[in-house]
Amino acid sequence: MNHSLQELLPPQAMAGDFDIDDPAEILHEQTKFHRATLAGQVKNIVRYLRHPAFIARGAAGYNVFASCPKIALPEPDLALGELAAAMAGRTSARGFAPALSLREVSSLLHHALRVNRYRSSDAAPHVKLAFRAYPSPGGLYPTEFYFFLNQVEGVEPCIAHYDAREHCLRVLRQQDGDAFGSAEVRGGEQSIKAPLVCVMTSVPQRATAKYGPRGYRMALLEAGHASQNLCLAAQGLGMGSLVYGAYYDDELAALLDIDGVTETVVSVMLLGREAQPETAAP
Repeated sequence: MNHSLQELLPPQAMAGDFDIDDPAEILHEQTKFHRATLAGQVKNIVRYLRHPAFIARGAAGYNVFASCPKIALPEPDLALGELAAAMAGRTSARGFAPALSLREVSSLLHHALRVNRYRSSDAAPHVKLAFRAYPSPGGLYPTEFYFFLNQVEGVEPCIAHYDAREHCLRVLRQQDGDAFGSAEVRGGEQSIKAPLVCVMTSVPQRATAKYGPRGYRMALLEAGHASQNLCLAAQGLGMGSLVYGAYYDDELAALLDIDGVTETVVSVMLLGREAQPETAAP
């Protein structure tokens, strides 16, 4: 039985201004996880985890132009210092120790996401433009950062939004139980618990208003740049990180009280001190 796209959309999606002809919005909606359709969506994921032929295919995922002339590269300049160590040491954490200090959270957000400079435009000298340590399309910053503070010393578990200008967390509401866990995709494996969960959302219209549909691609790239900032800052601070994809998009959007359309979840990261192998979750 065929259904229209509107009939297939979850109720949260219809709360916003969904443009049925906008290919960017259609793409984003069709790549969400929903409980009713999850089994079909994860079939290939399971193959790549368990089937030797698919694992081998994944390991060969790069281009090689062996017949083309080669330019040998000299030994690299290693003057990056601590940044080089963070880049070389970054891995995906598979388990986290129970808690973080508020100072550790502050340090992470300061280095990765905080506004670090201001300037004015010649065309509008009265407007103060704020910039951060990651690239953004036109300095429009469509990415927003929400945090589930699950185990932060001295802070009651809550859901908060990061104010990058004031460098503070604004508590949206207290957590009721394992709030993030309620929107996770639960399979046969034990869920990975982290003291801090970062949920990145995007407000694509901030970029598409200027750049048209291409602004949607730019908005996703910005979220990727910010994600890498968090990974490297966490590594430099002695913490671990894991970019995480096992969540139901609209259920997570509902926890953040966003509509999933005009503002929508684009990425999730688990953060904390990496647990030692004997204490890490399986």
